[in-house]
Amino acid sequence: MDHEFGLVRSPRAFILAAGLGTRLRPLTERVPKPLVEVAGVPMLDRTLSQVAAAGVRDAALNVFHLGDAIRAHVGDGSRWGLRVTFFDESDGEILGTGGGLRNARSFLTENDTPFLLVNGDVWHDFDLRRALQMHDRASVATLVVHRDERLPKVHVVGCIPDGTHDQTGRVTDIHGTPAGGPAPAWRAIYTGVAVLEPRLLDRIPEGQSSGLVDGALWPAMRHGDVLRYVEPSGHWFDIGTPASVLRASTWILRRRADGTGI
Repeated sequence: MDHEFGLVRSPRAFILAAGLGTRLRPLTERVPKPLVEVAGVPMLDRTLSQVAAAGVRDAALNVFHLGDAIRAHVGDGSRWGLRVTFFDESDGEILGTGGGLRNARSFLTENDTPFLLVNGDVWHDFDLRRALQMHDRASVATLVVHRDERLPKVHVVGCIPDGTHDQTGRVTDIHGTPAGGPAPAWRAIYTGVAVLEPRLLDRIPEGQSSGLVDGALWPAMRHGDVLRYVEPSGHWFDIGTPASVLRASTWILRRRADGTGI
């Protein structure tokens, strides 16, 4: 590892693509959530391009709802310069964020390096390579955060910035839990993007549905593990409803029209 905090060599990525997309209905009745288009581009295509640009060559996706459509669309991943592995959860109960990660433990721990986690229903223009560079292996996770007062219901984390790096620092709490720690300097939204240490997966119950926060991050903090954050510059949208698809698409298309688009 060699960076200001640590440059991750041969990082892997895990993309959460198993969601039912209930809030996105009727769009997701025939189209799996990751393939819903934002400004004419399937969210999954953009995510795969972004993780490839961050230096990832091996990526995994978990699938459940309309998983065959995702498999057919992605193929082997070579279109993005990736080798893609699928973890199919459709034979049983959907495993959730935490359970899906635990189910892919063999893939994510194979080379004992931090890996990128990207939620399949977010749109952003963050530099994921920078997030990997800013990860400190002494911590179990680096959460990518974003400040937006319009979205108070998503996971909110307390942040204390480092003295020398104002874009990164320590996470004090998630939704105010656990309590009793230092008071945060400010609060931000956890964006659904993170750099995680393989050892964090040991905290997730095996073979059952669980979330990342309740299944891994809260238990880790309660046991004294350090969580950090990085706040990259850029834009972020939670693509959870048809209205949010329209809002994000309109914003992106306007940016393209005035020559500042992505």
